[in-house]
Amino acid sequence: MDYVRELGPLALDHRFRRMTETLLRTADDLYETRGLPFRARWTSTYQLLFSHGPLGITDLADRLRLTHPAIIGITDAMRDEGLVADARDRGDARRRMVALTARARELDAELRSLWKALADVQHERFAAAGVDIVAVLNAVEDEMAKQPIAAQVLDRLGPAAAPRSRQGRRRAPIITTFALCLAGASAHAQAPATPPRVVVEAIADSLVGGYIYEATGRLFADSLRARSARGHFDTLTGTSLASEVTDVLRRIAPDRHLGIRFDGAPVSPTDGPVRVMRRRPSASGTDASAAAGALFGFERIERLPDNIGYLDVRGFSDDPAALRFADSVMATLSGVRALIIDLGQNRGGGPEMVRLLSTYLFDKPTHLVSSFMRGMSQPSERWTLSEVRGARLGSVPVFVLTSSRTISAAESFAFGLKARNRITIVGEPTAGGGHFGDVVSLPGGFSMFLPRGRTYDPRTNEGWEATGIQPDVRVPYERALDTALELAKNQKR
Repeated sequence: MDYVRELGPLALDHRFRRMTETLLRTADDLYETRGLPFRARWTSTYQLLFSHGPLGITDLADRLRLTHPAIIGITDAMRDEGLVADARDRGDARRRMVALTARARELDAELRSLWKALADVQHERFAAAGVDIVAVLNAVEDEMAKQPIAAQVLDRLGPAAAPRSRQGRRRAPIITTFALCLAGASAHAQAPATPPRVVVEAIADSLVGGYIYEATGRLFADSLRARSARGHFDTLTGTSLASEVTDVLRRIAPDRHLGIRFDGAPVSPTDGPVRVMRRRPSASGTDASAAAGALFGFERIERLPDNIGYLDVRGFSDDPAALRFADSVMATLSGVRALIIDLGQNRGGGPEMVRLLSTYLFDKPTHLVSSFMRGMSQPSERWTLSEVRGARLGSVPVFVLTSSRTISAAESFAFGLKARNRITIVGEPTAGGGHFGDVVSLPGGFSMFLPRGRTYDPRTNEGWEATGIQPDVRVPYERALDTALELAKNQKR
């Protein structure tokens, strides 16, 4: 019995995912049989680089409609096989570009021969079933772009029944014509609820197929399926189901990034919304942040008395404009006697900004950390950039402020610097979100942030997942700035 087939159109996403995994495994088996150092998931990246030449990570992600971590994982794995290498952007020496190597191009003829044979066989299989699958997919995608499925479902359902108040009287409908046209949260709120067992099964499948540690992913899945078979989740819906599944998973393994959300709420590697706290340094100084505000996550940039630089970073943006702005920020702090970087309100972001800011704190290329992602044969190394636009602060004492809310990329930034004994951390232990991943869409308006990789110190193989990064000087975050200022003033001039 194939339970997923019995669900029919309700589990199309599951069916497509299952078929995709079968096709990927088939292609990987073919590459191995032919002795080709290639993986199925690299195909679209290879094709794009072959036809367009060197591209940046953001360009690749945008054109392939994949996340930055996914592109980084793919290109790092291809780099390990000698198929891609970093290339310099002629217009921006700091920008990281990815290009195919001579070895990759030598494989092109054999790869294309295999791809043609594979495509022909797949076409024949679908034709035998009476369908031109590519034409069908194109038509369906075009129609979905014209009218989202959710809007069509709502039109078919008609006006929703007005919910009753606690006194039993009907409240006036609050759904407007405009709201009915939206394809987001409204669709999840009005559409028939997906059975909890279907949602849990989809979560289990995703964990088995993508969680960073395959054995742990299977443990997660087995535990969820056992509970589901006993009816543990049957009475739960919406946020209560998402919360209970998340609690079950985190009781098995305390992964701060792993979590389920309901109703189309965006899933991020945090445990809640960012609270923005406007806290100025206690010491007065020349305020250079008026033009910056919170631009690209840079909340405050100041040069304090005793020529101490202060940089409050609330998030790491990988927008190319953000990276250029960061160069300007570091130019503002050029020549400081000491630097304080405040990460107490930083909830993460992208790796390119982490790499750029780290580079300014070293005089030569430095291996900071290594990362490993599910499916990679070898870990990738994160090094500082070979060049930056401005003056480096390689010999300047640096103090990093942390709190219990410092998480994800903010922790990665601090961890890499701490691993090289480059900083003094002042404040509280960090949140302990050492894994990275992406968002997986699930049936019924649910989604999951699925951790697929980890970052660690290659010398010790230790990371900071669950444990957090321990400060060198432990004080409440509210006192961290004053403490760091005192430490900075006592540094030898």
